[in-house]
Formats: sequence, C-alpha cells, structure tokens
Amino acid sequence: MVSFAELSLTSFLADRLQQAGFTAPTPIQSAAIPLALQGRDLLAQAKTGSGKTLAFLIPLIERAVKEGWKPAGHASAQTGSSRSPRALVLAPTRELALQIEMELRKYAPPAVTSLAVYGGVPIERHYRALRQPPMIVIGTPGRLLDVAGTRHLDLRGIEYVVMDEADQMLDRGFLRDIQRILQLLPSQRQTMLFSATFSPEILTLAESMLNNPARTAVDPGVNTPTTITHAYYVVPSEASRVQLIHTLLQSSEAGEQSMVFCDQKYKVKRLAARLGGEPASVGAITGNHSQAQRERTLTAFRSGRLRSLVATDVAARGLDVPTVSQVIHYELPGNPTSYVHRTGRTGRAERSGATLLILSPQEEHEYLAMVRRLRIQTKRLTLPTLATLPPPAREPESNGQSRHDGRGRDARPRRTGERPNSMTQDSRGGQGRRGWRAGRPAAPRRGNS
Repeated sequence: MVSFAELSLTSFLADRLQQAGFTAPTPIQSAAIPLALQGRDLLAQAKTGSGKTLAFLIPLIERAVKEGWKPAGHASAQTGSSRSPRALVLAPTRELALQIEMELRKYAPPAVTSLAVYGGVPIERHYRALRQPPMIVIGTPGRLLDVAGTRHLDLRGIEYVVMDEADQMLDRGFLRDIQRILQLLPSQRQTMLFSATFSPEILTLAESMLNNPARTAVDPGVNTPTTITHAYYVVPSEASRVQLIHTLLQSSEAGEQSMVFCDQKYKVKRLAARLGGEPASVGAITGNHSQAQRERTLTAFRSGRLRSLVATDVAARGLDVPTVSQVIHYELPGNPTSYVHRTGRTGRAERSGATLLILSPQEEHEYLAMVRRLRIQTKRLTLPTLATLPPPAREPESNGQSRHDGRGRDARPRRTGERPNSMTQDSRGGQGRRGWRAGRPAAPRRGNS
C-alpha cells in the first residue's frame, strides 16, 4: 500500500487523514490495515513511534461507519434486554487509554461514540457515562473489570478487540485480568494484538485470544526509531547532574519541548522543584499524582504552556507530543525496554529527535553494554558550560501524597525486598534493573489501572 487513497476509505476518514497531513501509511500501517479490513485476527509487531495506533483505529473507524454501528442489543436474563459496545481496546496505562481515545476522536465522525475507562477517577463518572453505551470502549483492565463486575458495562456484544502494547500489558502483571475479560467476550469476534516484541508469554496468550491470526512484523524486537540520535554525558557529582539537565533544557530551541525521566517518584518531585517548577515551565508527573493532576499537567504540556516535563515511566508510553525534541534520562534506566519506550517520546512519526543520558562514571560501562545489546550507536559528549540553577520551586502542601514527610508513602526509596504500594504504579515499569542485568525477569505485578 503506497497511499491511503488505495484503501477507498469513507470520505470523512479520508478527509481527516488528509487534513492531518497523512497521505502515505507507515510500514506497520501498510502491513496491518489491509488485513484488519479483511476481518483477520492479527499479531502485529512494530517498534515504538511507528504508527501502531492508527494501524488499528483506521480499520475500526472504517468498519463502524460503513456498517452503521450502534451499540449491540441482545436479551438479558436480568433486564430482558441489554446494550453493549461493539469494540473494545485494552491499554496498560491511563495515559495510553486517553491518548487512544484522543486519536479516535480526531478521525472518527461524532456518530461513532467512545468512552475511555480507567482508574484514578471516581467510578461513578463511568457509571453515568455508560447509561448510554458507547460504540467503542478504551480502557485499562482493572477498571474495565470493575465496571463490568457491577453490570454497568456489558461486553457480550463486542465484535472487535484490540490489545495495544501487549508486551507492556503482560509485564505489568495484567494476564489474569485479561483472561477474566476474555471470558466476558463472545467467541465470535475479530481480535488484534499489537506489541513491540512477541515473547513466549504473548504467543501463549494469542493462542487463547486469536483465531488463525495473520502475523506481521515491521522492525521487530526492542528497537528505537532511526530518526533519534543517542548520546550521553558523564558527570562527577549529583549537583552537576541537576545543573546539566537545567543547561540542556535552557538550550532547546523556541517551540521545542523536553521530557526528563527518573526511576523513582521522589526524584521526580525533587528534580522538578530544583529546576524551578511551573514558574520555570517545568511540570511533573508520577503515579502518586491524582488523575486530575496528571491530566492538568499533560494538557499544559501538550498546549506548550510547560516546556519541560519530569516524569517516571508512567509517561513513557501513550504520550504523543510532536514538539518533544529531546528526552533526557536523569540516570541509567532500569532496563532496556524502559530506555526504548522513554526514548520513543521523541522522534515521533519519522521526525528527528535526541535522547541524552546523564551518567555517573560507574554507570557508563553498564550503559555501553546495554546499547550494544540494542544495536544502538551512541557517543560521549563533552560537558558544556553549566548554567546557574533557578531558585527552587516552592513545593505544594499536597499533591495527592502524604504530608507526613513531604514526599508521600511510596515516594521514598524502597528497602531491599520491600513491595511497592499496591495503589500506585511502580515507577520503574517493566522488570527491575537487577532483572535485566541478571538475564531473568522480575516477579510479575499488576499495574495501576
């Protein structure tokens, strides 16, 4: 497929794609869309930032418009009748679920209704929205089970199922939840799994979910876009690490934005404050922030009011801001997958971008071993003249965390063997640093949905 015109899409969708500047599909879109439009079950593999979201949204929207979708009606033993959405999209994080629905609303006509269902907001809000069942539901597994378990969401009319970031879904310990969701779905449906890697666990899951699936792989494996340059600095002290990040943020061009990733929540809060906070156009996001706070910060970042965003891996997937020109790693990431997905926040849709690491002398050797494994070319940069840090931002009294120590119960570094707070995402995401260094996965855990 050379252009979207070859698909003979409905006029509304074709016009929206053209208005967005999309004429030629990406490789994963060329491979996946025709198969999806044929109604095939699909295992689709591609690297981050390759256009996977539109690869499943375009067939979904096209099918909804051409078939004149309405919520499916069927008999119910409890009420005599029931209505169900027609399509379900599963995502591992709140941010990705919201991002998918935002993309859907860009390209779908108003008659194709949708709802994002995720944790961190009062569940009554979803109950009210589901009184008029949407055609498409996008959600995280935990909250989907919550609303389905109270009979506010009926999944028996689902015809089209997508699991996005399937590798991340399993890595966050969602397998049992996914299996429970599958039991609520009809056996006759079209199912598609999108993933950066096809691990043995994903293939096992596919056997239970898919019927004679087609399989397509574009740039398979853990990889980063070729439009992104990789480089690193070695700093002598913690103070110079923070000062260097401030210098890099200040050197970005007008209209460009930056993301800075830390492994732990307390480091995000401390670093954002040291960089001047929102008065200096620096925002922060962690799993400890309320959903409302996270959405306000992301809205400010997308609109350009914030030029920089400091975050844990909660923002490493699902955030698509084209003006992010550089990703900065405060320290060596916990594992290669985390590095890849953080890096994928820049260089979106074949744009150029840069990823920079701030390393101690001890971390340099481990980083070079990691990039060799990922087959990435990197280079060490000379430290620039460091800019003077701004006055520290005044930290708010409360940001959804405990007041007792100013950092929140789960914000402090955890002792060896200590389990994370079950009500928040582990800021690492994926397996811990020890897991990838030792060549064995960490124990699975359920993410915050």
